[in-house]
Amino acid sequence: MDEKQKIILVPWDFTESAELAFQHAIQLARVASNDILLFHMIPPKLFEGSKVRQKKVDVARHLLKEEAERLNQKYGMRPDVLVSAGSLKKAVIELLAGGLVNLVIVYKTYAVSSKKSIDSSRFLRGIKDAIVPFLVVEAPPAHSHYIEIVVPIDPDKKYKETVHWIIHLSKYYQCNINLIKPYLNDETKKRSMASNIFFTKKMLDGNKIVYGIKTAKKNKSYTEEIYSFANNIDADLILIMSDKYDKYVRTKTEEQTTEHVPIMCINPRVRKYQSFA
Repeated sequence: MDEKQKIILVPWDFTESAELAFQHAIQLARVASNDILLFHMIPPKLFEGSKVRQKKVDVARHLLKEEAERLNQKYGMRPDVLVSAGSLKKAVIELLAGGLVNLVIVYKTYAVSSKKSIDSSRFLRGIKDAIVPFLVVEAPPAHSHYIEIVVPIDPDKKYKETVHWIIHLSKYYQCNINLIKPYLNDETKKRSMASNIFFTKKMLDGNKIVYGIKTAKKNKSYTEEIYSFANNIDADLILIMSDKYDKYVRTKTEEQTTEHVPIMCINPRVRKYQSFA
């Protein structure tokens, strides 16, 4: 996150689920001195003509301001509000392009209307060239602040971007970094994994960050081991690259779907890793 970026975006659909996302936003905002912006979009099918559109926007803005005041009374932090009408995807792209949003926090589904909900993670991953990370939540924060962060290591070169976010989070939280790597047989993947582990250790040691590394069991799936590990240490967060979401989240077993550890998804940055600040 850059110093000029100071807004955590929380898409707001007026459901109890959205408030769970707000609870996580509070934790991050208070520590990193960020503002929180509640954003509500009115789909184009719900209005015809500019007068009808403006009326619906005004009504929604009034309701959203009431929500902001309620949240302030409940949590001691008043978010800003923004209501627009039109394409949700286009509006989010414009907000992210503005350079002020440094994190999006969403519940796993977002109600675009009373009859339709979208998969929040799939929607955000579908925004091309978006480098802003997003946090997908299913439950309230486990603790008053982040204590245990689980980071799966994989052989992919893009994994290195995850390390820079470990460093960033460690600037604000006195959290424990729990790395977990898969059991590998493929020699090529072993070499790539060794390179990523070397990079990880070098960067974390250089920033004096305390961490531990666990190897997944040979006879179990890597995804199963990640969630078992996170559950055993009561983790606050699992940090992954966004393109690994389907692999690590959608392949969860029925038993693992009862585990609601938030997932932070990182998108690769255009700039070089060494220039990360």
